[in-house]
Amino acid sequence: MLGNKDFLAGLVFLAFGLAAMAIADRDYPMGTIVHMGPGNFPAALGAILAFLGLYLAARGLWNAPPGTRMAPVTWDWRPVGCIAASMLAFGFLMPRLGLVGALVVMFVLAALGGREFRWREVLALTAVMSAFAVGVFVYVLKLPFALFPGFHVA
Repeated sequence: MLGNKDFLAGLVFLAFGLAAMAIADRDYPMGTIVHMGPGNFPAALGAILAFLGLYLAARGLWNAPPGTRMAPVTWDWRPVGCIAASMLAFGFLMPRLGLVGALVVMFVLAALGGREFRWREVLALTAVMSAFAVGVFVYVLKLPFALFPGFHVA
């Protein structure tokens, strides 16, 4: 059972979902149904994640062959390291390079964790996702992010 990847993934999702719900309930006002507070959205996402975790764990238990042991779970550390490095780089570079520069570095570092790395695909994905992020965060939500060093949208 502890070697079943679906079961273990379900436990991780369940733990993160329950933690998100607890933090949202403790740190943010929930409000009412008519006037929802800032804690409703993270609590709802936590509930969805917890239910997904329950489903995965149950599926892992249900689909496990009876009386058999699964191989021990092994980690491929390269993707984990690249994703963690990309998030740290984004946080470090955002005030220095602006939103666009930090996103470019983040996407390239994250893509290095994959099994196949193709520059054309990575650059196309980076361009599309960066444009989407700028559109959503800067123009729609009007967050005061510098797009490039010293360039703010008015």
